[in-house]
This record gives sequence, C-alpha cells and structure tokens, in this order.
Amino acid sequence: MRWEVEVWYKAGVTDAVGDSVMKGIKDLGVGGVTSVKTGQVYIIEGKTDKKQIEKICSGLLANGIVQFYKIKKV
Repeated sequence: MRWEVEVWYKAGVTDAVGDSVMKGIKDLGVGGVTSVKTGQVYIIEGKTDKKQIEKICSGLLANGIVQFYKIKKV
C-alpha cells in the first residue's frame, strides 16, 4: 500500500518561507506571480489502512491548529 499525504498551512496562517520566496521573485524582477505557498508531501508505504494514516497525520505530520492535510491512496 502506498499513500501520499500533503500538508499545507490553513488560510490566514503566515507562511514565512512562501513570503520570502515571493520577495525573492520580485527582487529577481519576475512579474506575474501573485502568490507562493509552501507545503510538504510525504509518501508512506507499507501495510497500512486509511485509519492508521489518519492517526499518523493528526498525531505527527500536521499541527491541526495551523495546518490541514490531504490523503491520497496511490
């Protein structure tokens, strides 16, 4: 079994890395970019079910106060 988990900041939460990248893009003189968001992707392989993946996400990979996650079976 293979799972893909994406972890992102919730709307309204400051993304310092994304803000820094946006500043760098402007400093390079590149136009047309309106926003930058950073996230993380985890690939988890093994004999697991969705309930176990949910437990891993909520207990380890994402801080539910400021982040959300998406799980996809691949």
